[in-house]
Amino acid sequence: MVDISQFSPEIEKLKNALSRSQRVLITAPGAADGDSIGAQLALQRMLRNRFPEKQVFVVNDELLPPRYQFLPDAETVYAPETFSQTGEKAEFDIAFVVDGGIDRAGRVKSWFDKTPITVFIDHHAISCEYPYSVRIVDPLASATTELVYHLSQSDLFQTPIEPLFAQQIYLGLVFDTGFFRHSNTTPEAMILAADLLKTGFDFTRVGERGMLERSLGSLRLMADTLSLAKTACGGKIIWSVLSQSMLKKYDAIPDDREGIIDHLFLTNGVEVALLLFELGNSEVKVSLRSQGRVDVAQFARSLTVRGGGHTKAAGALLQMPIEQATSSVLEKLSLVVSDS
Repeated sequence: MVDISQFSPEIEKLKNALSRSQRVLITAPGAADGDSIGAQLALQRMLRNRFPEKQVFVVNDELLPPRYQFLPDAETVYAPETFSQTGEKAEFDIAFVVDGGIDRAGRVKSWFDKTPITVFIDHHAISCEYPYSVRIVDPLASATTELVYHLSQSDLFQTPIEPLFAQQIYLGLVFDTGFFRHSNTTPEAMILAADLLKTGFDFTRVGERGMLERSLGSLRLMADTLSLAKTACGGKIIWSVLSQSMLKKYDAIPDDREGIIDHLFLTNGVEVALLLFELGNSEVKVSLRSQGRVDVAQFARSLTVRGGGHTKAAGALLQMPIEQATSSVLEKLSLVVSDS
């Protein structure tokens, strides 16, 4: 259960910081997912509602994937190159990073680093150390948007719960709980979802567009990736690899890999699912899912300081060719699974 009162000292620091700030940056790690973009847009709406005199900008390392462009305020999300076209300077008084640490924010990290006041809002149990000015982190929250919602109802923000705001929060809830299937789903999260639905937004559309809708290339990419799946450790590990050449073959985009690991994970007898995605420039994104016997957040952190997440769902970024990453991660994961 999220208890926002535990963050009263941090919220007071945030209140004082905002009173001295005019230009606000909001960002998140890497390519946005449903929880991170929902949290960013909801936070932007909170700030603009409570402090209309401030300039608030959402800037990510990559442009918003097509699946999320239906969301309210989606048109306000920039990448560094599109932000520069506005004529605005990349100079801010306060910067927020949500749903993961700033270490994975790519090109926006340098902007964040030089901002005098930095704020971290997250629900992941493990993330990279950074000297944030304000930390609002609660692993008991089912999603970062759940935490943002409770923050929105504090005396600092007093945000009205209307349909546009509600669907931004709701997307994060359904994304990180897998439509309330995952073990991080709490009674409080489901009650919150029910309260949000009372505002009357089209929750079917939000769920289908934000979670399920795919391009034809995405379907073919998924089929190819699943066809390459192999098992290890007596069937306790299932793994596959998604390369840049596969993306090009199906005219797909990186966001099209979303959901593939869940299909791997839901294989009978599997303890841990592993998907390695080639990002390019000898960088590999590692995604992990666990039935619970293996803490994949701890495992991801053991691979690199750029690893972390939840006990049952985690990831890491490795700086090495995908062949080397596959061999190394499988060897280490097999040892952990064998000992579990």
